Amino acid sequence: MNFHIYRPAANLHPYVKHYYYWHDDTSGMITLPQSLLSLGDQYMVFLQEGEVSCQPCHHAAFQLPEASVIGHFTCSSQLKVKGPVKMVIVQLNAYGSYRMLGINMHAISNYFRNLAKTGNGSWEQLAAQLRTADAGQVPALLDQALQQAMQQQAYDKQAVEKVADYLQQENGHVNIAHLASRFRLSRPTLERMFMEVVGLPPKLYARMLRFKKAMRVMQHIAMPQWQPIAGAGNGQYYNEAVFRQDYVYFNGQTPSFFMPSGTTGAVAQMPQTGAGVAVA
Repeated sequence: MNFHIYRPAANLHPYVKHYYYWHDDTSGMITLPQSLLSLGDQYMVFLQEGEVSCQPCHHAAFQLPEASVIGHFTCSSQLKVKGPVKMVIVQLNAYGSYRMLGINMHAISNYFRNLAKTGNGSWEQLAAQLRTADAGQVPALLDQALQQAMQQQAYDKQAVEKVADYLQQENGHVNIAHLASRFRLSRPTLERMFMEVVGLPPKLYARMLRFKKAMRVMQHIAMPQWQPIAGAGNGQYYNEAVFRQDYVYFNGQTPSFFMPSGTTGAVAQMPQTGAGVAVA
């Protein structure tokens, strides 16, 4: 297996987080970790060899075309790959897809968009270049294509970026009415602009950020009981019931992995689902 993680050019920050290159000659089905797809991020996927299907827990499975953008995933999602496989993945932030592709995020339905149908032939050209590229050539090809894409966009949505960055900074602990007031927008205008650029209602995005932060904290803390971690002791949730509600919503199952362990009562078998980020 040949797997590499690369950082994009500095001027693509913060829209582009990482590049991934994966080449594997293994035949048959390969199930990837759920944590590969992080809540709140989007991904460009260029598939040169093999087949990739995605199964969100609240949605019918779908197969990815040669070049696509996927996300936002608001639930646990499983990727299955039929090898041999060769693919390149670009991890974007919450508003990177709008900035790079110029796609109104209302156009993203069923979790993905076929880049061959955007009317921009440059993505098909990039897919063709990646098909014959080796691992070392991938970062330069992606940097060039994404930099050109940014230059071609007439972009005036920096206000939405500031809103999304502020929500990220506060880990989602922001009242939407306060958010609209802070950025001097009416609530309907805020929600319309946020949906256009990010593709999620700001309230749902804030809820997602709060859940991700809570899961990160829980993966690094051992407490006599898990309830205080999920509640005020964590600083993310007021009570256990709200945490359970979000866990079921984003993971499609109840948090039954919380098990006492001897006298320490440490959190046992904590999954990465929903909170993991596919970086080294």
